[in-house]
Amino acid sequence: MRTNRFQRYIFATTLLTGVFFIFSAAVCPVFAVAQASVITWGRLAAYTTYFSEEDKGRTENIRIAASLIDGIVLQAYGEFSFNQTVGRRTQEAGFQQAKIIVNGEYVLGVGGGVCQVSTTLYNAALLTGLTVTEFHPHSLRVGYVPPSRDAMVSTHSDLKLYNPYDFPVRLQAKTFDGGLKVSFFGEGKIDEYAVISRSLAEIIPPPPVIMTGEREETLRAAKNGLKSEAYIERYRKGRLVARKRLRKDEYLPTQGILVKKIEKPSN
Repeated sequence: MRTNRFQRYIFATTLLTGVFFIFSAAVCPVFAVAQASVITWGRLAAYTTYFSEEDKGRTENIRIAASLIDGIVLQAYGEFSFNQTVGRRTQEAGFQQAKIIVNGEYVLGVGGGVCQVSTTLYNAALLTGLTVTEFHPHSLRVGYVPPSRDAMVSTHSDLKLYNPYDFPVRLQAKTFDGGLKVSFFGEGKIDEYAVISRSLAEIIPPPPVIMTGEREETLRAAKNGLKSEAYIERYRKGRLVARKRLRKDEYLPTQGILVKKIEKPSN
């Protein structure tokens, strides 16, 4: 009687062990492939811009927009829309007031600073060899990138990218102390790219607007505009293989506004 029970126990144990090994053989290779796929992603290119953390609203807007594009994967031959990914820049979405450019002037508006995220992404995409299918320059020069390397976004202006590779690329966007870094990762190999900015001519602003007041002051400083262009170069094993002009831009000058003191008539 004891022998029969012992034999049934051995049989059951052997059967369960066999099922376990068969299941392991079927599952483990799949798991290993998935792990290998993750750890073979390498950085393709990256670009960094910097900002002042003293402007709390602008800093928060940059952080929010960066977090919304962080981790996005562009599938092989896939497309990306900045506006669709980030969504509308509203107070309900957490965006705050900061300076934006409207009709050639800096004014307060919700979402100021988001254009620095789209611009940083634009430059990282160019260095990765992605195709930019839509971009828009600012009307005024911006200080965080060289001229002809900016990419403005708004309700009606988008930044769109296309992945020309036969493998997916993953987007990473991280803020740190006063900086924003956008990187692209992928499993394939790509050529190296460089973007060259060239200033062509300064645009002189018109004479300043003169106002009168109790004391002399400058309400708005005059600033030159600029004509510029950008080229992209492609290198393979350190050798230049292609060069083309990406764009040509014209940034408006800023007209100064001065206040002149009212001269009181002498008795």
